[in-house]
Amino acid sequence: MNCLNKNRTSCLFNLLLCLFFLVSCQSSKKEDTSIWLEKAIETEKYLQTAVVNQEQGMAWKVMPDSVSGPDVSLYSGTPGIVLFYLELYHASGNDTFLKNATAGADFLLASLPDTAVLAHQVGLYTGLAGIGYTLGETYKSTRQERYKSGLIKTIDLIERSAEKTATGIHWGKTTDIVYGAAGIGLFLQKAADDFNLPQADSLSLQIGIQLLEQMTVEEDGMRWKMSPDMSIYMDNFSHGTAGVAYYLLELHKRTEDLRFLEAALAAGNWLLSNANELGHTPHYSPSGDDRYYQSWCHGPAGTSRLYFLLSETTGEQKWMDAINTSAQGTMVLGIDKNQTTGFWNNVGKCCGDVGVAEHYLWLYQITQNKTYLDFAQTMTNKAINLGIQTSQGLKWTHAENRVSPNQVATQTGLMQGSAGMGLWLLQMEAFEKGEKPHIQLPDKPGKSSHR
Repeated sequence: MNCLNKNRTSCLFNLLLCLFFLVSCQSSKKEDTSIWLEKAIETEKYLQTAVVNQEQGMAWKVMPDSVSGPDVSLYSGTPGIVLFYLELYHASGNDTFLKNATAGADFLLASLPDTAVLAHQVGLYTGLAGIGYTLGETYKSTRQERYKSGLIKTIDLIERSAEKTATGIHWGKTTDIVYGAAGIGLFLQKAADDFNLPQADSLSLQIGIQLLEQMTVEEDGMRWKMSPDMSIYMDNFSHGTAGVAYYLLELHKRTEDLRFLEAALAAGNWLLSNANELGHTPHYSPSGDDRYYQSWCHGPAGTSRLYFLLSETTGEQKWMDAINTSAQGTMVLGIDKNQTTGFWNNVGKCCGDVGVAEHYLWLYQITQNKTYLDFAQTMTNKAINLGIQTSQGLKWTHAENRVSPNQVATQTGLMQGSAGMGLWLLQMEAFEKGEKPHIQLPDKPGKSSHR
């Protein structure tokens, strides 16, 4: 009996020891999950409320609270959500997130037409180029050939949809990063680099030559309109001069063609000459000269990307000075606490808090100025605090348009919605781990392929 009792006591002790180690491991695992990853997973939980099952794959509503259906644009639709799921898979190791990413990519594959499309359906943030980029990123994470084949199909469709001129190619002569030639060209360059595709390289060169034909020569430099039939110039990154020049400078790096460098330098000089005392370029001109945006689309968070490439290419200090002047100028405005005429109740990557936060983290990485890191964290905390925690997950409700600041909505996509918020949180997660995010959009300096 004593021997039996001794064995029982030993077994009970071993059982309690195992339970202790199991609880300890679970507790340790929970502690290893950062606040950034936790919030990103809560964001994913909310995206589940917007799922629209398709005959082939999965898609998401642009606005879960409305009757709006899925969208295939990188700006607001399924491509951006696929990118978020890919990054979330790499950050968490959870195969369910990769499964959702591939389901979304399958929907995008099925959405590809077999014939040429209209000009506005080609762009990086509006059409084929964004779909192609997303399929390429999905291939890198899965190595499933159908996604690489889909990428190549988008390039074929982009070429077939182009209008050819004596000097190059274009799509409705739209020049910009969002809809037009500059953004399409950046996608083609990335595809050429990541997948060794001479076709993409050749097309990107033809785009650059055409853009040289569309510039406006000014007394103090060069500019581009978003489209030749527009009456205004939007000279910052998303729709005009800075974005086009950024693309041409990337093209110079590939070709060493001095025409592209000279055009980019002239554009940079024009921007410097026409910036205000805070180093910011107006939203548009004429008539919009008193309004200054702060984030990616029309503010220093985008335009500084051109200045950085000019600094790298020429070694001239004035370009880094321009970056620092505009960065300090934004902080002086106190946008972490106040709204301005160009910075309203928007949290997104395009126009709002997250776009600014991403910019300041990048500024810290290129300057090692801790003030910039602090501001990135301040803007990120602001964005998190503006999130709405529900039983269905974490969501953000804000105003997409400056002209309708009280017209708010909850979106799911990359540039105005949950996918962009979640992707930014995962960028912070990677930064704190000393890693580089897997998803690097084609218009971001220092992008890498992760082949």
